[in-house]
Amino acid sequence: MTVAHDLDEMVDLLALSRPFERSRGSTMACKVATLPLRDAIAVVVEDWADDKFRQLSAVIVRPSAPAIRSFDEIRRLYEAAETANAS
Repeated sequence: MTVAHDLDEMVDLLALSRPFERSRGSTMACKVATLPLRDAIAVVVEDWADDKFRQLSAVIVRPSAPAIRSFDEIRRLYEAAETANAS
């Protein structure tokens, strides 16, 4: 089953802290930005490309549906957005 996503929906992009950061008292997750879904997935895939831990620990919180926690799902959304932009 394919789930339709509104790529213009405003979402919160969170980054989970690394284990060694949590031991120093940091919170479990910190809000990075509130962006349209299209931009949030681009940040994770493009801007965080050199930091695999950050990519894998990205969480996108949507008001309309469950949070996106899987990098595979974020990558699929990114590819779908790229395909939509190309056509």
